[in-house]
Amino acid sequence: MGEARARGTCQSLYMTESVLNDLLRRVTESGLLDDAQIDEDSVIGVGHLDAAGVEVEVDLDPEIDDEDEPDLDGILSNLKDILAVTEDRWSAIVDEIATEIEEAVDDDELSADIDLRTDLEAIGVGVFADAIIVVFAGETAFPDALVHVQLTPELEVEDIEIIGDDDEDDDED
Repeated sequence: MGEARARGTCQSLYMTESVLNDLLRRVTESGLLDDAQIDEDSVIGVGHLDAAGVEVEVDLDPEIDDEDEPDLDGILSNLKDILAVTEDRWSAIVDEIATEIEEAVDDDELSADIDLRTDLEAIGVGVFADAIIVVFAGETAFPDALVHVQLTPELEVEDIEIIGDDDEDDDED
């Protein structure tokens, strides 16, 4: 029984390594990320989000623990789409995010002098086969928090979450 478990663990590690190596090779060949490398169960690198005019940290997550056969084509397609989003579509995404936040927070939580459309800056992107997470910093509006926005593969806003330092501390417990 122990030998079978060990063999299963070795096969699992080999599959994880194989998937990550394949994803790394494919993203490197695509030229979409700079400094691409394997980091635990994902491939990370730096990408240029042209529409926003910023470089972002990118995390490509094949969800190895959850998927028998990770959809690497879907991940690469989503990466290409978010990095190549048009300025018009990006502006519409940011506008929708800002509007939803403004409608959701109390007046005393957000100064009227702050325009979220210019305050929010993309700093990171998490790419999955079925979703994209864009992480924004709001230096003035949310100095101690990050705004996580889940997009569909069609680049439609699906969910918005403001995560403060307190929230991250709770996750570590």
